[in-house]
Amino acid sequence: MAQRISVRVPATSANLGCAFDCAALALNLYLNIHVTPRTDKEVTIAYQGVNPERVPTDRTNLVVSTMLNALAGWHKPRGFDLEIANQIPVGVGLGSSAAAIVGGLAASHYLADTTLFDDELVSLAARLEGHPDNVAAAWHGGFTVSAEEDGRAWAYSCPVPEPLQFVVVVPDFALPTEKARQVLPAQYSRTDAVHNLQRAAALAALLFSGRPELHSAFFNDRWHQPFRAPLIPGLVEVLEIKHPDLLGVCLSGAGPSVLAIVRANPGPVGNTIVETFAGKGVTAQAHALAADNLGAKGWSLPG
Repeated sequence: MAQRISVRVPATSANLGCAFDCAALALNLYLNIHVTPRTDKEVTIAYQGVNPERVPTDRTNLVVSTMLNALAGWHKPRGFDLEIANQIPVGVGLGSSAAAIVGGLAASHYLADTTLFDDELVSLAARLEGHPDNVAAAWHGGFTVSAEEDGRAWAYSCPVPEPLQFVVVVPDFALPTEKARQVLPAQYSRTDAVHNLQRAAALAALLFSGRPELHSAFFNDRWHQPFRAPLIPGLVEVLEIKHPDLLGVCLSGAGPSVLAIVRANPGPVGNTIVETFAGKGVTAQAHALAADNLGAKGWSLPG
């Protein structure tokens, strides 16, 4: 009897202000993938969830193309029926493409019955995504630091301390990562490089030691947020928000979403950010979230 394969992958928020392209954390919004093998080479796709207008339902779908390429690379091509149930907003800096790639690789790994080690999956996913931070956090969960060299990516993760809570505020427009990267400078001064490295190292050291003693200065960035701000009306003002429960606020990934880290009362913090965006003519929605410390999970059941 055919097996039904299920994979769940969390949303991710990368960069965290100062840790550009090297750190991310996983959040409890999910891409859920269900795959039923077929005896022929046909592929069917059913999608339900957020932003359906941004998600193709043919072979250009990122989950599908990832699966087909992986199965072909393992010399085990086959058809399948794919059902996607997605909670992750698409194209707004919450790791929707990373979740699709990780989910597609994990599902095809089960479908092909291959052995795929953690570092192999992260390396494959990083090559497809173009950088390792989101895919590493999506796979491992928690707070993850990552790097790559000569086509190989490696990552280290730790649980996000429980006292930390999160608010993601999502403006009502998408911002392609390619466009957000085009505005970045080709070079940075030594002063700005040291500025970000100091904060990224301090942030990683605190979280890996299990200490939630974050400070807004850790999220003060000079590498990407100042250059992306013109693409996101209201971002400059949002990054300057002060609130007693707000530990830090930063652009989530390439944006336009914003991540706020709070010690308590995520609702009022989210409302303040939404109102700040509204003052610049941008409609946005706030989501109170928790960290996902488990990462991607998959299983197979009799069909």
